[in-house]
Amino acid sequence: MVFHVNAFLGVLFFSSYAISYGQGDRVIIANLKQDMELINREVSGLRSEVELLRRENAKLRVVLDQLSRNQSSSQDRSMLNDLQNRLQLVELSQKQSDRARGSMQEEVNQKFQQIIGQMNQGFEQLTKINQPSTSSPEPTFSNDYPKNGFVHKVEKGETVSSIAQKYKSKVSWIIDANQITDPNKVFVGKELFVPLK
Repeated sequence: MVFHVNAFLGVLFFSSYAISYGQGDRVIIANLKQDMELINREVSGLRSEVELLRRENAKLRVVLDQLSRNQSSSQDRSMLNDLQNRLQLVELSQKQSDRARGSMQEEVNQKFQQIIGQMNQGFEQLTKINQPSTSSPEPTFSNDYPKNGFVHKVEKGETVSSIAQKYKSKVSWIIDANQITDPNKVFVGKELFVPLK
């Protein structure tokens, strides 16, 4: 769980810079990040506490087992009872720590869901901002050009305009005849029909 929290905090840190929200959203994300860091520290503290309780529990069990074997004196019995009580307290404390850790983990999961929801909203807003508001209309081509002519293979440095000048044709004829959507993007090696009168 701690690994996921740390990984998510890294993503959150990056996202707070990558998504251009309003000032209020940045404050919310910063607050959520701070909450996540506090929760992460508390979960780590609880884990350490539970680990210590488990070790103490194991030691007490060893002592209890040894005393159980040597129940010869009343002093041993009283020590045994004391150890049993301490063991019960340790076990109770361990259960409480486990419950606290479970509720903490649930709280972390809820924070995750909130942050993921806010990040998704931010990504949607960013996507809407980056999408063009209006799509460019489809170009239309005319059939009003001479049907006589020849095929020219585009060479390095040539443009539609230079080809038209070279063969005394018209730029509009070449564009219409070859249905060129962008006259600036005519690549070397492309074969163009050059209409001539």
